[in-house]
Amino acid sequence: MRSRTRRARLLSLAVCTVTLPGLLLAAAGTAAAAPPGGLDPVPVPDSVEIAEGNVLAPSLQGAEGTVEVSVSLSEKALATVVSDGATQTRALPTKAAQVARTTAVVAQQDQLVASAKSLGATELSRASVATNAVAVSVPAANLVALSKLPGVLSVKPVAKYETLDDPGGSGSLAQAADYIQATQVRNAGFDGTGVKVAVLDSGVDFTHEYLGGPGTEAAYEECYAGANAAPVGACADLFGPSAPKVKGGYDFVGETWPNTAEIPDPNPIDFEGHGTHVSDIIGGNSADGTHKGIAPGVDLYAVKVCSAVATSCSGPAILAGIDWALDPNGDGDISDAMDIVNLSLGSSYGQQEDDSTTAINNLVRAGVVAVISAGNSADRPFIVGSPSTAEGAISVAQTALPDDKLYTLTVNSPTIAGLPGNLIRNSKLQSWSPAPTAALTAPIAQPTQLLGCTAAEFAGFPAGSIALIKRGTCNASVKAQLAEAAGASAAILWNNVAGDPPDFSFGGGAEVTIPTFTISLANGQLLSDAAAAGPVSLTIDPAKTTSLTNSVVGTSSRGLAISGYRAKPDIGAPGAWLSAEVGTGSGQTNFGGTSGAAPVVSGAAALLIDKFPTATPAAIKSRLLNGASTANTTPDANANLYKTPISRVGAGEVRVAPAANAVGILRNTQAGAGNIGLGLPHLTKTTTWKVTAQLVNTGTTSKTYSLSASFREAADANRKALSVVAPSSVTVGPKKTQLVTVQLTIDPSKLQDWPFSHSAGSNGDGATFNGPEIDGWVTATSGAEKLHLGWTVLPKKSASVTAGPSSLRTTAGKGALTLTNSSTVAAGEVEVFGLTGTSPKQPKPAPGTPGSPGSNLALIDLAAAGVRDSVDEDVIQFAIAGQQRQALPLYPAGYEIDVDVDQDGTYDYAIFNSEASGFALTGQTLVVVADLATGAQAAYYYADADVDSSNVVYTAPLSALGLEAGDTFDFDVLAYDNYYSGVVTDVILGQTWTVDDPKFALTSGAASVTVPAGGKGAVQVSKNDAAGETTSTGLLLLYPGAATRDYQAVPVN
Repeated sequence: MRSRTRRARLLSLAVCTVTLPGLLLAAAGTAAAAPPGGLDPVPVPDSVEIAEGNVLAPSLQGAEGTVEVSVSLSEKALATVVSDGATQTRALPTKAAQVARTTAVVAQQDQLVASAKSLGATELSRASVATNAVAVSVPAANLVALSKLPGVLSVKPVAKYETLDDPGGSGSLAQAADYIQATQVRNAGFDGTGVKVAVLDSGVDFTHEYLGGPGTEAAYEECYAGANAAPVGACADLFGPSAPKVKGGYDFVGETWPNTAEIPDPNPIDFEGHGTHVSDIIGGNSADGTHKGIAPGVDLYAVKVCSAVATSCSGPAILAGIDWALDPNGDGDISDAMDIVNLSLGSSYGQQEDDSTTAINNLVRAGVVAVISAGNSADRPFIVGSPSTAEGAISVAQTALPDDKLYTLTVNSPTIAGLPGNLIRNSKLQSWSPAPTAALTAPIAQPTQLLGCTAAEFAGFPAGSIALIKRGTCNASVKAQLAEAAGASAAILWNNVAGDPPDFSFGGGAEVTIPTFTISLANGQLLSDAAAAGPVSLTIDPAKTTSLTNSVVGTSSRGLAISGYRAKPDIGAPGAWLSAEVGTGSGQTNFGGTSGAAPVVSGAAALLIDKFPTATPAAIKSRLLNGASTANTTPDANANLYKTPISRVGAGEVRVAPAANAVGILRNTQAGAGNIGLGLPHLTKTTTWKVTAQLVNTGTTSKTYSLSASFREAADANRKALSVVAPSSVTVGPKKTQLVTVQLTIDPSKLQDWPFSHSAGSNGDGATFNGPEIDGWVTATSGAEKLHLGWTVLPKKSASVTAGPSSLRTTAGKGALTLTNSSTVAAGEVEVFGLTGTSPKQPKPAPGTPGSPGSNLALIDLAAAGVRDSVDEDVIQFAIAGQQRQALPLYPAGYEIDVDVDQDGTYDYAIFNSEASGFALTGQTLVVVADLATGAQAAYYYADADVDSSNVVYTAPLSALGLEAGDTFDFDVLAYDNYYSGVVTDVILGQTWTVDDPKFALTSGAASVTVPAGGKGAVQVSKNDAAGETTSTGLLLLYPGAATRDYQAVPVN
């Protein structure tokens, strides 16, 4: 790709908020060796992949042609002005007042659409009750004009989501109902009858036997033939108010999106199958009564917002679907709203600017329970997805089936260093392969190519051996089929990314008849290396297993919420169930992931609403959390079980009976009524928080509750860094509510040292957060009744360093800065860079404007930039300080450095951040160097950053940029939205640096210094007036791990 001039480059950034092309995967460049000292960046291994597209980061790709955007308008939608829980408590305004409010919104939307047509815009969808937004397609050249139309608050890219199924071994729904104690509640007369559940998904096959249909393939073919219009004839009897199960709904996407624009129609019949599975789990009910979902009495409503031909879900359609759930008949009166919506979909690293998250909060506020999948992006910090991160939503993690287990693989010989006990205790049997019936001992053999995707790669494979095959390129079941055909007695597939052994879906073809297991990348590499070095004997014994009953599934997404550090997910549920298969009449297949876990909780919520029909969403959510099982565990890499953190499974695994039978409710008064979360506080002294909870007595006699607080891990209690104090007992009168104050105090001097000051870029492993995270439960007990909420905090023992004076004047090229650390609990690091540019702070976005919650755009605001280098170590480092702290150096902030090495006015290289292997796959932040002349990209180092930091350091080899001592180059720093749009939101332009010749530096030459806790000291600063050309005006000091300000720009003159 030809490089561009600066002027052309900057003009291409003037385009407003648009959706930009995604990135593809490509191999990384060669990793650099770790420098011997000094700057000390973390190198990237050769095997790591980088996301590669048209050479440039998303911010470099200009919008062309027609784009899809969502336009937010100023009139307030009805859901934002009614009282909390209004549709359930029946505290709605009059119908006339409701209709008047919605009429005003619609009138404004009509005016917008009419004006937008003159700009070449076409309306795609609108939401008028849950939020005030219109989605349009419009020529990119007219986006600015669109944003200036009357009443427009923001113009933003439409959001995209994915369904979240993860098929593996599955259990029956009868087993599900028994296990989560739903059967007891149904036997008491509460089966969800009359409860309305909207399933926002890929549609529903209403011809299926389990969903009110005749259960024949012919019926499906007949009804699907009319998929683009309202059902007629016999099909009309299966869909609508008089239908046995699916009482209504709407299709907001049509049958061909995303290959075409959304084409809405009144028939939400399913083709893809995802929504049919979800609906059956919630409330399936065969005519003969032999098959039942969790709440078989519910009325289902199919709201089609996800593709019939892909796993994608349309952002505008989701908004329209949420709107429909509030006002199904579209008359402006929300008294006919749904009771529950289920969304088994989401987007990892869920952001607060997500418009569906805002709409969900409005929906819940109006009185509708929202149950949403947390995501299948595994145990990675802050990866839990939106819109489940909405405060009011019930975010659902996936837990294991009650009969799930891990198998132990025993290496008989040789002894393998790094393999404890010569055992691999964490291996997963694949659901499409048979379990071993007796102990099997055999040698390991590998295909000629480790991936094992062709028969030729198994040429000469020794019959009877256990095949060891690496994940990648072809379907896992294909690998097993090829191994079986070659005479393998079993197959072991090892992962190609870090994390737990995965479950794979069946890829078709012949049945696999040999036991097939998956193991981790680490264990697979050990086995593969050993097998390459010599004979390896291994035993698979079905008697050696570890039960996974009531444990979290490895693929389930971890919290906390990346925006605001809310306690998410809220609760867990088993998600792998045999459920209705679209188009088969009466067939069922495996279904799983958090897509299968969310409908279990939706069914549980329906049973509760059946029993408590006027309960608010907060009350239903609190009951579910209060009754969940706290015994949930997580297997580590060696299958040792430990109590699962609140940030992975919330209050625990769902149990319906205790939730339904409790007389009391323990409710958190923090927004959303979830578990108690204190976020990620940076502490320099002992600090106390007071959290208010409500104890509600729904009974007719007074109840006295004893209150207690407990820790998930005994080690946290023993460290005595945190104390939780609650009243010993509280008496609540009949039908009364009592406020309870829970006091949490943290002494940071007793906290373990913070492990992430420089490793947030290289660490994508959520398990490393188990140490610093402190959590547990607050429990209210009255006799046999126990009510609990989880509590969690990720506290950081922090320094607090400042440099004085704030502006330094030198004498004869010398001056002194005094560094003061006011924290008495942690030493303070100071990283020193030459200050090359600054940027003022932008105003806080007003509600409804770009950068505000619901705007689908992250406003990334630069503060300062700096540089340092080491010719001896072949390293240059660019320091970037932002005005906001970021949980991780990945999302939503993107930073890019455009380098003009020969100062000819044309960029030669771009340096930017990118997630290793692709979005939501590793949680690791690569620093990518792109050669704009050739298109080549390479990642040499991980980004150097802390968790919850304003700062990030990008490291690159000088040689990769063609630079050496004495070379002068120009560069610009750009900040862009790296989550939604790729839009550049701030820049620092016109910076210059000369390699190995800084104008300002510490006289000692040190790149960093440490200030002891409670300490103070002076450092000498030198000014070199003979330095090479530079825009440096002083020093940029980074304070990793600081409590408040973690950078400081110090002008020197």
